[in-house]
Amino acid sequence: MSEQGGQGARGLPRDVSAERAVLGAMLVDPHCIPDVSQVVRPEDFYVPRHEVVCRAIVDTYDKLADADPISVHETLSRAGLVDDAGGREALLDLAGCVVSASSAGYHAEIVREKSIQRAVLDVCTEVSQLAMENRADARELLDEAERRIFEIARVNVASEIAGIERILQETFERIDFFRARAGEPTGLVTGYEDLDEMTGGLQGGELIIIAARPSMGKTSFALNLAERVARRQKGVLVFSLEMGAQQVISNMLCCCSQVNGQAVRSGRLTDREYKALQDEAARLYESPIFVDDSAGLSPTALRAKARRLKQKGDLSMVIIDYLQLMSTGRREESRQQEISTISRALKGLARELNIPVIALSQLNRDVESREDHRPRMSDLRESGAIEQDADVIMLLHREEYFKPTEDNRGLAQLIIAKQRNGPTGDVTLRFFREYMRFENYTRRAEPIA
Repeated sequence: MSEQGGQGARGLPRDVSAERAVLGAMLVDPHCIPDVSQVVRPEDFYVPRHEVVCRAIVDTYDKLADADPISVHETLSRAGLVDDAGGREALLDLAGCVVSASSAGYHAEIVREKSIQRAVLDVCTEVSQLAMENRADARELLDEAERRIFEIARVNVASEIAGIERILQETFERIDFFRARAGEPTGLVTGYEDLDEMTGGLQGGELIIIAARPSMGKTSFALNLAERVARRQKGVLVFSLEMGAQQVISNMLCCCSQVNGQAVRSGRLTDREYKALQDEAARLYESPIFVDDSAGLSPTALRAKARRLKQKGDLSMVIIDYLQLMSTGRREESRQQEISTISRALKGLARELNIPVIALSQLNRDVESREDHRPRMSDLRESGAIEQDADVIMLLHREEYFKPTEDNRGLAQLIIAKQRNGPTGDVTLRFFREYMRFENYTRRAEPIA
C-alpha cells in the first residue's frame, strides 16, 4: 500500500504524514503516550504497519513506562511482528521524522478524524450493497445504518476524567438548587402527591421500572403518568409495543374524561359522555404527547427515535410498554442475556438524554401462589439485570383483585421496592376501574427505609 500523505483523488480519507508524526512523537517522547492514547487507537491508523507499531508502542509503555525504538523493536521481535512493522529501520525512520512531541495531540486528532470518516464510509458502502442486492427491507436497512453509525459515535466519545474541584462545585450548585426549592419535587412532577414526596419527582437520567401482574393496571398507570406530565407542557414519548397508537389515546381519553371504555367500544354513549370526550380531546390536543406503536422495537431503533425528538427540544420523559416485548434483533445466548442487553441500553438512554425512562415489566406467577399476593423485586421476569440497572423499581399491587373486601375496595398500592437515591415504601392510590384511572389517596404514605 502506498504511504502517500493526505488524501488521494480517489482514495479513502487518511493522512499518512500525521500518522508518522504521531508514532514518531511517541517514540521520541514516551511521556506523550498516555495523552495520545486517549485520542487515537491502534486501529485508527490507515497504514497497516503503523497500526502494528502503535500497538507495540502502547504494549511496551504499559510494561516499561518507556517506549524507545530499541524497546519497541524487542516487543515486536517477541511477538514475531518485526517484518509486519517494517523492520528496525522503519522504527528509526519514524523516530527521526519529528523533532519534538509538542504537536502529537494535534496530529492524533487528525488521525482519529480520518478514521471516523473511513468508518462512516464503510457503513454507507455496506448498507448500499444490501440495498442494491435487495437483501433487506427498507426498515431493516435504516435500523442497521442507525445502529452502525451510533456504534461509531459511542466508540469515539471519550469519557472525561473530572477533578474533585469541579465535581464539588457542581455538587454544591445542585445542593443550592435543592435548597432554593426546599420541599418541592426536583424532578418531573406527577401530581401524585405521595409519590412526588417520596421520589422528589421523576428524576432525569434514571431508569424506572413499573412492574405488575396482568390486570393490575400498569399500562393505565403509565398512561396516567404520561397525561399528568404532559399537561405541564413536558414532552412525553410513549413506545407502545402491545397496543396501537389509536387504542393508547382512546384509553387515555376515556381515563381523563371519566367515561367507561366499554361504552365507547359499544357505541352506547350518552350525550353527556360524548361531550366529556370532546372537551377532554380539546385539552389533550394541546399536550405534547407522542406515540410510537412499532412492534418488536430494538433498543437501537428506540434510541434513534428518542434522540431525534430530544434534539427538537420536545422530550422530557420516555415510557416503554413493555420491556419484555422488545428485541435486540440479533441472536443472543439466552433470553436473560437479551433482556440484560435491553435494560442496559435503556439505562444508557436515560443517562444520555438526561430524562426519566420508564419501562413497564411483567412479574412472574410466584405472586399469585403467595398467601398475601404482595409482589417482590425477585418476582420480576428475567430479574437479575433489571434489578441491577434500574434506579427505581415500583411494583403495582391491588389486593382487591385477589381478596376483595370493604377495606381494600378501590385501592391500589404502589410499592417502591428500590430507589437508589431515596427511601422505599408504599404509596396508596385510589383506583377507578371503570375508566382505569389512578388518583391521589388522602392518607399519607410513610417510607419504610
